Amino acid sequence: MKYLQYKGVVEREYKMSLKKIMHQLCVTENLNAVEGAKKLRIAKEIFVYWRQYFRLEKRQILFDQTVEELAEMHSIHFAELESSDTNQRAGSPQSGSLEELEDVVDSLIKYYEYIHYTSEGLSLKTAKLPLYKFSRSVISDYKNGELEKELHSQG
Repeated sequence: MKYLQYKGVVEREYKMSLKKIMHQLCVTENLNAVEGAKKLRIAKEIFVYWRQYFRLEKRQILFDQTVEELAEMHSIHFAELESSDTNQRAGSPQSGSLEELEDVVDSLIKYYEYIHYTSEGLSLKTAKLPLYKFSRSVISDYKNGELEKELHSQG
């Protein structure tokens, strides 16, 4: 018998689609290849083939879930970036305070992250993004006094 013939026999016996049968056996009942093949009364190789075809192996299910979660996180992050005012730039003359510098750096980081996610990482404009992220860390280190401590520990 061929795979298609086995499929017809199993579907007629269980009166449901093969995908539902395999899901029930592999996910719900958590049967391995030997136990599943015995229950369906088919060769183990056929069961393994169907399990791989319907992506019901544990590692395949985990991979598919991870891909879905990453896609969901990407869309959530993209929506956040889109909803925030990424094009906001300080229109008033700068007085040169550290807080204003930090605000400008943060808005530039948001802008370049927005460009990065809309271009799916292919835009050359985003090459400055690591520089601005580093600048933000330097500003926070300066505010916390860590740069001064480092300078005194060096000397």
